[in-house]
Amino acid sequence: MTPEFETTVSNAIANDVLPGAVMLVRSRDGKLDYSHALGALSLSNPSSLGPLKPDSILTMASTTKLLTAIAVLQQVQAEKITLETDVSELLPELASLPVLSSSGNNPPVLSKRTEPILLKHLLTHSSGASYTWNSPDVVAHLTSNDKPVPVPLSPVGGKSVSERCSYPLTFQPGKGWVYGTGLDWAGLLVERLSGRKLDDYFQLRILQPLGIQKGEITFYPGRHPSLKGRRAGMTARGEKDRLRHHKLGEEPAENEAMGGEAGFGSMAAFVTVLADFLKPEGSKLLDVERQELLFKGCLSEESKAVLNQGLKGEGRDWIVGWVYEAGDGGAGARYDWSPAGLVTTEPGKEGKRKGGFVQWGGAFNLAWFIDREAGVCGVFATQILLPGDLKVRPLIKEFEEVVYSKL
Repeated sequence: MTPEFETTVSNAIANDVLPGAVMLVRSRDGKLDYSHALGALSLSNPSSLGPLKPDSILTMASTTKLLTAIAVLQQVQAEKITLETDVSELLPELASLPVLSSSGNNPPVLSKRTEPILLKHLLTHSSGASYTWNSPDVVAHLTSNDKPVPVPLSPVGGKSVSERCSYPLTFQPGKGWVYGTGLDWAGLLVERLSGRKLDDYFQLRILQPLGIQKGEITFYPGRHPSLKGRRAGMTARGEKDRLRHHKLGEEPAENEAMGGEAGFGSMAAFVTVLADFLKPEGSKLLDVERQELLFKGCLSEESKAVLNQGLKGEGRDWIVGWVYEAGDGGAGARYDWSPAGLVTTEPGKEGKRKGGFVQWGGAFNLAWFIDREAGVCGVFATQILLPGDLKVRPLIKEFEEVVYSKL
């Protein structure tokens, strides 16, 4: 990176744009190997808790999804399932859900699901399984039936995946796109196919092969004494946008692992996972064929159209990180969704991304990308509520631009 960009981030911390940032970059040729952190570990007591570090433990939120997708593709590699498999028998709780649909000004109605739920639908947010924050019809349905409204990143709604995610689908599988709980269901699927709890699976099949110490990414940081004193504090914007410490509840140890949202981890460990897919000698986690599946967009044309329409104008505002506006030609970009995340299929005229650039992140303003054609990956992570913070987003964009300037 550049001293100028580090100064920009330092000034942003001083001006309450963000509490701190962890920044990591790796390139295939080894010329980019950057790990740096700025700011305090926590605003609750910054002087005594010390600085934020590249191996500080962050609340990962949806950054967890990539690890779950890798676990799923390992099951595909083991020939236990395919992306085209109907998961109904393996996930009967999901299969039993109806579809909540509305037409015009008519109130939503429940109808029977008529399309199969394929594994690829779960991995690409095209199954109809939404979150509650982006589906007001689902919230209205739950409240009118005196049912709890599950809250992402909290135990509200139940301790298990099936308790928290068993509300109506928002469209027939494969016929639309909505960001949602598909990777939570996919994590439960991994447990049933592998016979292991998801946290144990991550340790054995993802972290250990890469030489990452146990607990550096986990659903249960309280179980790992080595993480004591390394947990980064959460922040939120208060009066005049001033950042303040925001206390998050401790994770109940008995909760079922939520593969789409509930990880805690070191970004130093996470970038090691990303860099595994850039190695000239090949990945230790997936074979070549499954790597292609992980990063290849696989939405139906119908679902892809919905996604791209949603990535125009203010429709992008909920997304963490920088997303160029979708368009049908000219400067506009075009997108698909792979098991790993959002895929730029056509970069448009802005930026330096190559076709096949994959990105995503987590609600607390963590963003990652991997560009296998350019041979580079990066992470820019902080800890701020709410998602898609408009003050942080330009820094994430500049981070990416500086990375490409160094290639």
